[in-house]
Amino acid sequence: MGRPERPLDGSTGPIAAFAHDLRVLRNRAGNPSYRELARTALFAPSVLSSAASGHRLPTLAVTLAFVSACGGDRAAWERRWRSVAGQTGAGAEVREERASVPPQAEAPPDGVHAPASGVIRLARPAQLPMGSRTFVGREGALADAAEMIGASGPVKVPLLVSGPIGVGKTAFALRLAEEVAADFPDGQLYADLGGSGTGGRSANGIVRGFLRALGVPAHLVPDDPMQRIGLYRSLLAERRLFVLLSGVRDEGQVRPLLGQAPHSQVVVTSRARLLGLEDTNRVELDTFSRKESMALIGRIAGPARVRAEHDATDMIAELCGDLPLAINIVGRKIAARPEWAIAYTAGQLADRERLMDSLCVGDVNVRDRFIAAYEQLSPTEREAIHHFGQTGAGWTTSIGVAAAMGIMIETADELLESVVDAGLLQRANVAGRYAVSRLVSAFASERQREPGAFAAAVPMAGHRARKNAFESLRHEAVRTLPGGSSEG
Repeated sequence: MGRPERPLDGSTGPIAAFAHDLRVLRNRAGNPSYRELARTALFAPSVLSSAASGHRLPTLAVTLAFVSACGGDRAAWERRWRSVAGQTGAGAEVREERASVPPQAEAPPDGVHAPASGVIRLARPAQLPMGSRTFVGREGALADAAEMIGASGPVKVPLLVSGPIGVGKTAFALRLAEEVAADFPDGQLYADLGGSGTGGRSANGIVRGFLRALGVPAHLVPDDPMQRIGLYRSLLAERRLFVLLSGVRDEGQVRPLLGQAPHSQVVVTSRARLLGLEDTNRVELDTFSRKESMALIGRIAGPARVRAEHDATDMIAELCGDLPLAINIVGRKIAARPEWAIAYTAGQLADRERLMDSLCVGDVNVRDRFIAAYEQLSPTEREAIHHFGQTGAGWTTSIGVAAAMGIMIETADELLESVVDAGLLQRANVAGRYAVSRLVSAFASERQREPGAFAAAVPMAGHRARKNAFESLRHEAVRTLPGGSSEG
């Protein structure tokens, strides 16, 4: 129980009445001590005590922290604070509060003197990168995602956006952020957890940056990694933030960045399905519909050109496998050369051996995305990719891969699921089949043509011998699949 406070007459003025009702709110919450409230509010006990003293109107930041720690209605108290500030002329407040080191940071490293106080400035970060101005389609998926985010509950459930390489996961998440921005007025945080550049940072490094962005001074950021993560989660629970974590490779990368957040929304994008994450809403993106592909080319290169060469544009969408990244690249190349017929570009893309070279504009290209994923694969998974390049088929099966590689069907199934999570393969609509896009097939053929491509995994002679040995098994087994044929 907190110690008794000096009696306060709420009838002596609006500030006294405001403080009196803060005390009532605290009493309804079980009358925790100000030290206990400080653990949640992240302001010093003396600051919180002063807020309920009636001497002066506390700042809005302190008021909302006090109210949230006591389980009050932030929106209602913010309206009331603004009303009292208008009556008393306290609206031009100084938006800083002297605050003791948060409880998470009270234990400094040996030999280091922690300051008795510091300044916490409430900041509204806006870290999201620029979204695409040519975004098209995805209406159904956006509506589903927005509904998941808006669903009522004690906490905001993390949302995972997954799908193959180049399907537009981050672009989708950025558009989603625009649509739900009004629900997260305290700002946006962003981190790229991919395998290159700043994406190589650890979760603790990302958390340190997030804390600074949220206004926590460097000397108040805990040195202990677990305390630092705890402080970040506390702020996530306190504020209304939209957090986008892009390019996540596995569950371990992202788990420390999730917490019990009643008001903040975390959105994760990943090629992998991250099945190890529990209590997660999921949106899985597929390639574009043909209508969406045509619309994107029209938006980039001009609808008149698309109408004039509709069939050639349709062929381009087909040759690109309706992959948003590839469609975007080709659209930009068409826009840059208005004197060229769209049919000329379609002819360039029709050459399978040069397809990867054609899907490049500036520093953006499909090949680099595929290589980044390919290099993360095991030798056996790479051999499966080579198999896609050999067959040139638009689909494969675990039975066909098992026959070609001389492995158990169960092993082949696990292998193909791993390639799905690498973003290089998709499940087909027919049970037991996996869709191999034309682009992945062309990339796989390109990898196979490299000197020594198979040597790292399986000698070519041995591979051919095994393939011949299992050929009859493959033909027979694949025919047992719905709509099956002898192609693997």
